[in-house]
Amino acid sequence: MLHELFALRRHLGQLGNNLNQVAKALNSGADAPQAEAVLAAVQRAAKRVDAFTQHHLDNRRAR
Repeated sequence: MLHELFALRRHLGQLGNNLNQVAKALNSGADAPQAEAVLAAVQRAAKRVDAFTQHHLDNRRAR
């Protein structure tokens, strides 16, 4: 479980950096062709967090 949490944290940090780069580009008037890919990755990560949380809660209930 701890390994998965650290992996999620690392991945979310990378996504945060990418999202900040997209925001910076858009705020400066530049194009950000990677914006959709970054947002899709954020959605996948959120689903991963939800699945991990649900799995953990289900295991706690089973005890």
